[in-house]
Amino acid sequence: MNNTEQIDIKEQLKDTYKKALEHTSSALDYMAEYGIKPDGKFGLFFSPDTRQKDIHIMPYKHTAKQVVVYETEAGEFSALCPFSGLPDFGTLRVEYVPGSHILELKSLKYYLLSWRNIGSAQEDITAYVFEDLRKILADADYLKVTTVYNVRGGINTTCEIDSRMQ
Repeated sequence: MNNTEQIDIKEQLKDTYKKALEHTSSALDYMAEYGIKPDGKFGLFFSPDTRQKDIHIMPYKHTAKQVVVYETEAGEFSALCPFSGLPDFGTLRVEYVPGSHILELKSLKYYLLSWRNIGSAQEDITAYVFEDLRKILADADYLKVTTVYNVRGGINTTCEIDSRMQ
């Protein structure tokens, strides 16, 4: 790596740090409006806008209607709690009946991994994932996204959005 490349990487890191600081500060301000104070130690986290945007698709050329289900293993899907900065681990399930396309799994995996350093409420993350996939699978017969998060403070959280109920 030459000196110019090292400088460029350092500038990218500075920019990334600045964006994370801005988002974390705005999240803290938002919580303060509702009297919520962060608990414990936490670090910076990114805005949902920083998630990977590319999820590739492949043609589905069959007339057969099939239900396609992709489900992560426990602990494979995570994001950061915007109140504590702690990781929220869970299982994410995508279920759909393809129209003209199916999702390409490698890009879906990278998309899901891109949430790891993002701080957002569990319900919001479920909605973002649904909205992103709905744009890509626009002519699917239906799409359902379910997140089941690990127990936190004795409370189970399951979020589900089904296109048939919209």
